[in-house]
Amino acid sequence: MKRTLIILLNIAVFLSFTMWAALAHAANIKSSDVEGLPKVYCKVLKEPDPILLGGWQCIWPRFIAKRSETDTNPVEFWLIKRDGRYALYFYRTKDSGRDKKYIGWKNWKINGNEIISETGVRLFTEGGEVFFQWHYDKPIKMSPIEGSR
Repeated sequence: MKRTLIILLNIAVFLSFTMWAALAHAANIKSSDVEGLPKVYCKVLKEPDPILLGGWQCIWPRFIAKRSETDTNPVEFWLIKRDGRYALYFYRTKDSGRDKKYIGWKNWKINGNEIISETGVRLFTEGGEVFFQWHYDKPIKMSPIEGSR
């Protein structure tokens, strides 16, 4: 019984990581989403780190305490410069896309190596890498969206 449980647990972990890897490569933001004029622009306190330009993606394993489970949230953003101003298109879903989706242009603040929202999202660079962070959770390393750079 114990051996069967260990095998099933290993299979579940393997399938979880396989799903995360598959989602990490399937971008939801397309270049056509960021063509044309944005609806809103970011407030720039300091010019952004050039690494932030283009599209970035990650999978955020969000822990849901009331259900004692982890929900894989795809998180993506695409930072563009139009007519000397910066605009950010953001994408995130909750409960694997069943519950709520946060999609669209955001008027967040850019301050050099970080972009911050009023709700607790932080996108930032460190050591030449790009990261996503929700409030004080552990930062998640992002990877470029294919064709965005």
